[in-house]
Amino acid sequence: MSAQRGQYFDGACTIVDAHDALQAAAGNAAWFNEFFPVVESPKIRIAEVLLWLFYNLGLCCTIIAEFAMYIGGKLTSHPDLITIYIAYHPQKLCPEISALLQISTITVFSFDNLDFLYMPTYSRPVSNVVYTVLYSNEITALRLVIVNSVKPCGQRTSINFTYYMWNTFADYFTYYAMVVLPSRTTGDKI
Repeated sequence: MSAQRGQYFDGACTIVDAHDALQAAAGNAAWFNEFFPVVESPKIRIAEVLLWLFYNLGLCCTIIAEFAMYIGGKLTSHPDLITIYIAYHPQKLCPEISALLQISTITVFSFDNLDFLYMPTYSRPVSNVVYTVLYSNEITALRLVIVNSVKPCGQRTSINFTYYMWNTFADYFTYYAMVVLPSRTTGDKI
């Protein structure tokens, strides 16, 4: 996505660093605006499980756009898929990430309690990868949009990445996102 516009994410984690410094000085303070889902949907649980899985894989990622806007009450109709944006640098490659980004074509695989079915008709490996995902008794379509990163990045860069996506592609999104916030003092949370 970013390569098409000549944009690359810088891989910074300055926002989480500032958040950690604030928490160290002020205790359990948080300066991020939070929203709670207005619309209850079984797909929210799938989105949360996916975010935790990607977080545990060390990926920098965020859910923005239609799905976050829908559960925040800004869209009246349910989007047909969950789109997760991932900042990627080749140095972060491991077998699990290779499978997710379809660098190594694997049509069916599982991570934890999630089953992935690759949809090659709708995908471009290492750019825009589409899956059907099964979790428990719920099924949803998942699109992974890969954005190039200047340097390797991980969980601590996800907040900067969210702001990067909002600022770079502002004409496409309203400022709602689901992201895992790593914290050194109060525990990680979405």
